[in-house]
Parts: sequence; C-alpha cells; structure tokens
Amino acid sequence: MKHKYLLLMLLALPFLLCSCNDSDDVQSIFTGRTWKLTYITKKNDHKWYHFPGVENKVYESYDPMNGTRYFEIDFTGSKEDNVISGDLKGYGSVEVLGRWNANGVSNVFSTSLSKKEVKDPKENTLGKYIIEGLSNAISYSGDENNLYLYFEYDKEMLTMVFAPKIR
Repeated sequence: MKHKYLLLMLLALPFLLCSCNDSDDVQSIFTGRTWKLTYITKKNDHKWYHFPGVENKVYESYDPMNGTRYFEIDFTGSKEDNVISGDLKGYGSVEVLGRWNANGVSNVFSTSLSKKEVKDPKENTLGKYIIEGLSNAISYSGDENNLYLYFEYDKEMLTMVFAPKIR
C-alpha cells in the first residue's frame, strides 16, 4: 500500500513541476486598462518624493481625488514568450508617445519616447520628472490593480506608482 502512494506521488511530480511558472502575465498587467499616476516615491515608501524646485502645491495638484492635474498612460502590445512590446500613450498634464517593452521573467522594463511634452511647464514643474521617470525606467512590478515603474534618480531608486483609472 505504501508503495502505491509513493508511485502515485512520483508520477504526479513532473506535472506539478511543469505547472510552476516564475513569470508575470505581462499582457494582463499592462494592457486592457488605463493607468493613472498616483505618486512618485522612494522605493517601498508611500509618499511623494520631493524633487528640487517642485513646490508642495504642485504635488497637491496631482492628488488623484481632488487634484487639478493628472497623468494617465495606456499600453498596447503583443506578447511573445515572456516579453511584451508595443506602443504607449500618456496624456493629461504631460503628453508622451513611444514604444515600450517588458520581460515577465526578469521584470526588466524600458521605453523609447518619441514625444515628450509638459503642458504648462512653468507651473507644472513636476512634469519633467514624470517624463524622466518614464524615460529612465528599468524595471516594473505589479498586477492588474497596481503598477510600479522603477527608475534611478540622484542615486536613489524611485517608483512611479500607478492605479487603474476608474471609469
């Protein structure tokens, strides 16, 4: 009897091992929704990172509930193996167009922006840092409910935090 259970476990083991997958479903993370910027912060922190020359009123203007400014981004693309690539379009107080790709195994992320425009750059001093974050993003994490894009700024790892736009 003992041998039957052992044999059954040995037969099931290859199926269990084959079903393990250490890659993200990059298509479902990035595409199919509009992402809205919540804030930019130090990695693993939960408050705005204060960039030089950006006044508190500018951060307050990006408040997702009461702010007058916003930045949203849409990703489209197709997946081959564990890599997805395609087009991106960002709009709101900052407008960007370009290409992007992400690797579901290594979590490497990159963009190539063909359009980078800050609307009202004298008042929206944060806009250039949004563009800098997207331009220099090196990795990502997240799921269908949260997206984090990581980039280095002034020798610190910063995170652009996005949530799905509620329609």
